[in-house]
Amino acid sequence: MPLAHYHHDTMELFTLVAVGIFAILWLTSQKGRREDFKLALGRLESAQNKLFVNIQGSMNGEKQIAIITAFSTILSQSLDVRQVIETAINMVVETMKVEVVLLFSLNGDTQNLELVAYEGIDKTYASTIGRMKLGEGFCGRVASTGQPLIVTDVSTDAEYGSKEARDENIKAQLSVPLQSRGKIIGTLCAGTRTPHQFSHDEIELLIAIGNLVGIAMENSQLYFEKTVAAEQCRLSEERYRRLFENAHDAIWVQDLSGKITAANKTAAEIFGCSLPELIGADIKDFVSEDGTKLSRRVQEELLRGKEIKQPYTQAITKKDGSKAILRMTTNLVSNNDHPDGMQFIARDRTKEVRMQENQSFFLQQITRAHEEERLRIARDLHDCTAQGLIAILHQMHEFSRAGEHLSVSDIKILWDLQEQLKDVLQDVRQLSRGLRPSILDDLGLLAAVEWLAGQLRAEHKIEASLLVTGTERRFSPDIEITLFRIIQEALRNITKHAQASKTEVVVAFQNSETKIAISDNGKGFEMPASLGELSRLGKLGIDGMQTRVRLIGGNFNVHSGEDRGTIITITIPA
Repeated sequence: MPLAHYHHDTMELFTLVAVGIFAILWLTSQKGRREDFKLALGRLESAQNKLFVNIQGSMNGEKQIAIITAFSTILSQSLDVRQVIETAINMVVETMKVEVVLLFSLNGDTQNLELVAYEGIDKTYASTIGRMKLGEGFCGRVASTGQPLIVTDVSTDAEYGSKEARDENIKAQLSVPLQSRGKIIGTLCAGTRTPHQFSHDEIELLIAIGNLVGIAMENSQLYFEKTVAAEQCRLSEERYRRLFENAHDAIWVQDLSGKITAANKTAAEIFGCSLPELIGADIKDFVSEDGTKLSRRVQEELLRGKEIKQPYTQAITKKDGSKAILRMTTNLVSNNDHPDGMQFIARDRTKEVRMQENQSFFLQQITRAHEEERLRIARDLHDCTAQGLIAILHQMHEFSRAGEHLSVSDIKILWDLQEQLKDVLQDVRQLSRGLRPSILDDLGLLAAVEWLAGQLRAEHKIEASLLVTGTERRFSPDIEITLFRIIQEALRNITKHAQASKTEVVVAFQNSETKIAISDNGKGFEMPASLGELSRLGKLGIDGMQTRVRLIGGNFNVHSGEDRGTIITITIPA
């Protein structure tokens, strides 16, 4: 209540007193009205007492409002939960004139009330009531129901009066819930050591204080959690920064336009420039037109949310003009779920790729030399050995016909020798065709594979077939001879080890690649953990096929199992 109201009430008091004095004088003069005088005097005293009570109540209410306002200001400015709790206890003691204050917090994990602060009790009693279950006891019931609860006399209350409270000489108790955002987070209890009837105004006052404390405590907890999260985020960013800066892999970030916004030292070394020079540079300064198209395609796929095959290879040109080959992965960088850049992690594989290229080159040269040697031997067998055998056969035939002086037994021996020479000639011809079938050079891979299937049917009684899908196309001579040797080795393994009655070669011509599958219904074998272990297990033929496929830039795979046959798959780019 404003101070002007105090002056107004005081003037009313003085006016009444003056009126009373005037009335007394008047009544005195009226000796016949003594009874009226006594009655008026009693009324005057009653009005005077009521006025003093109203003035005192107004002064106390004004004081309470002033304290609550100051308390609210403190709570709104403080995020320290200890200061909030200390201020709350002082507030209750000051405004409600109580001797005991208990403040409990509700543990959301255990659903227990825990005493976090108190005033007016000793440590022994505090330890006794330090933890209670939700719904248990006086304060536990308030936390469970969310309704204020009063115990007028602890000593006589059978339900909530405890021996410890009586020993502590607590007479009356009022407990209200601490609430924030519609959720109960604890209780606030006020007690007296003298008999006391808590008024409606006192209950409302403690509820108001409890609501303020509840909001302040939750704000403090949220601030604490935010502070901890911010510190963890800072430490995480610091660790990431150290990892980023000291990583052996090159790491850089560029915006969606291709401008490099962050990079580590290894990235600067890979690009052949200093770190300040690299940051702010455009990636197009280091990547060719084809490389730029690849980067743009990767970026578009990631922006669409699609998965890409990673890692992939990208060639760059360093600042000094030298070339480097990177094996890299790319990830989308987002800010508030909005993509604003790309992160790249790369390793320089230039030396390794060059070494592999050299190895491939040497293997190709060795393979080509082998093929050339096979071709030379095949031609020699065809042009020399086979022709020589044919000539000998003609001579023996002529000699047998012209040798009239020969006996029948001699002629029979000559004919037997001719038959043996014919068998040798047939073996030489087959050996010549196996070394380098002329059909491969003349008609191509498919005709040569059909010829191999015919050999399996004729010589090994295996049901062999060739199935072709898609539009047929020819390959370079090197690739065709390599594929032929792989299929030839696979079919040879089937005849030697598979114990199969049926085999099929499927050649599928597709737009971007060609797939070749050689399958059989033989006994199969147990697959090791990796294809690299096949050579250790004695599967040298499969290891050789895998090496040949790698030389032509293809992929090689084998699927097999006990009594499940074997499927060899070869995939090469179109």
